[in-house]
Amino acid sequence: MTLIALMIALGQQPAPDRVVGLLTLPEVFGGRMCAPFTPADVALHSTPDDGTKVAVVHVDQTWSFAPHGGCEGLKVSVHRGSEREELPTLEYDYEMPAAIVVEQRAGWFRVRTQQGTAWIKASASDRFMALADLFEEFIGVTAIDSNYTGRLMPSPGAPASGASAMRVSPSQPVQVLEIRESGGKAFVKVDVMSHSLCNAGANGPPEIVATGWLPLHSESGEPTIWFSSRGC
Repeated sequence: MTLIALMIALGQQPAPDRVVGLLTLPEVFGGRMCAPFTPADVALHSTPDDGTKVAVVHVDQTWSFAPHGGCEGLKVSVHRGSEREELPTLEYDYEMPAAIVVEQRAGWFRVRTQQGTAWIKASASDRFMALADLFEEFIGVTAIDSNYTGRLMPSPGAPASGASAMRVSPSQPVQVLEIRESGGKAFVKVDVMSHSLCNAGANGPPEIVATGWLPLHSESGEPTIWFSSRGC
């Protein structure tokens, strides 16, 4: 009996997979929005170093271009035999989706699918972007996730200092200072900002209203902070 099966038999749920980053797949999404490219299937495997494909990510329809500019129509899905399903993605740039990575191992990346997870062997053109790199790139447009609320901690894993500890709210602007592992969990140090950089024109430059630590992931495994891939 596997560990997961044993936990279920004992009435325990396995810990959810935690998002660790994004993996670009230019073979199916292209290198940038509306840029012509030659599609190629991306194989999905049940385990790393396994040569047997369990499914493929396939371009069902490539970009179509209007005579006077603009493009539309790129359609990508996971094919499992005769079945098709959507590949869960998140944007890392304007209209540029990427696979959601929950584990990496020597060039292999375990990504979310509609049926759980599967492994991808990264090609030379694929690029893995860890959460820390994404937050560093999107300074000024990062905020508390819309589904998260919690109190700031004085240090990673330390109890929040009672009612005096600031409670962050969904969509509240933050600036990431550091990500650190402690006790097998990841924590993020943030400056909580008075308002978004996007509203600086009307409200002046954002000011720091508090600094502290938050768990990097919620109980569901989702990041507690995220960025706007489309800027302001």
